[in-house]
Amino acid sequence: MNNTRLQYHATGGQLFILLLKNMFLTVVTLGIYSFWARTNVQKYMAENLEWAGERFSFHGTGKERLIGFLKALGIFVVLYIGIFIIKTILSYIPIPYFAAIVGFVLTMGVFLALVPIIVVGGRKYLTSRTGYRNLRFGFDGKILEVAKIYGKGILLTIITLGIYYPWFFAEKEAYIQSKTRYGNTNFGFQAEGKEIFFLYLKGFLLSIVTLGIYYSWFLADIQNYIWNRTSFQGKKFRSDITGGKIFVNFLIAYLIIFFTLGIGFAWAIVRLTKLFIESVSLEAEVDFSIIEPKADTTANATAEGLEALAEALEGFLS
Repeated sequence: MNNTRLQYHATGGQLFILLLKNMFLTVVTLGIYSFWARTNVQKYMAENLEWAGERFSFHGTGKERLIGFLKALGIFVVLYIGIFIIKTILSYIPIPYFAAIVGFVLTMGVFLALVPIIVVGGRKYLTSRTGYRNLRFGFDGKILEVAKIYGKGILLTIITLGIYYPWFFAEKEAYIQSKTRYGNTNFGFQAEGKEIFFLYLKGFLLSIVTLGIYYSWFLADIQNYIWNRTSFQGKKFRSDITGGKIFVNFLIAYLIIFFTLGIGFAWAIVRLTKLFIESVSLEAEVDFSIIEPKADTTANATAEGLEALAEALEGFLS
């Protein structure tokens, strides 16, 4: 395997033991260990990812994730109390369902307002805790800028019944990738909504015609499109994954899980992860001599806590 291609060294056995340990300790601690469990998996995945002869690293901790979750919980409690007080006051207005409608609108508004905070904060945390060759990654995106992109994108996607989504996706990815950096050097990304639209249209139609079989080729098209338009130091990434490989490996993964009654889940995950990761390469080696460290002192796990809490609430309410 050449020096510019990503390599993945994880094994199903190691991941299985890690997941088993995480599950046991999460149950024993009534869910508290889940913050350490998630960190353990990300650390394992990063340390088994290699590029140009060097392994990646992950420096997040379960403790900071737990603290971030507690901060997020405090934010949710304050917001909930505020909305409850407003609804209580409005309930005295003799208009049927007025308080309930306002309460619903405020709740949805709060959740939508938290989206850019979660996107920016979560990205800042994950990149700042990920390292390679003793340098950290980072994210310089701004909450207000992300709010504008997401606000326009979500609104137009709803109005156009989903048709605008490819353009929203292109703008969102271009912003996020261009604001992501390794040390002091930013990544680049160029995409066109029209091209993504036709990829989605083709994928949707052919997946219906083939009763879902074409979905593997759709995934290959999307991965290749995104990576082939991503660059670093002006050098382009390349992804050469094929739909045939995805289809075969998905089939094998499902069979492994089915015939082992779920025990082979870790082996299936490693197999699929290895397939997607090792299809990616960079067209030329990076000049590390001009890359300097750039610390991000604003990154913390609060946004991750907000995301985890939102997912928990969604699961509880669904």
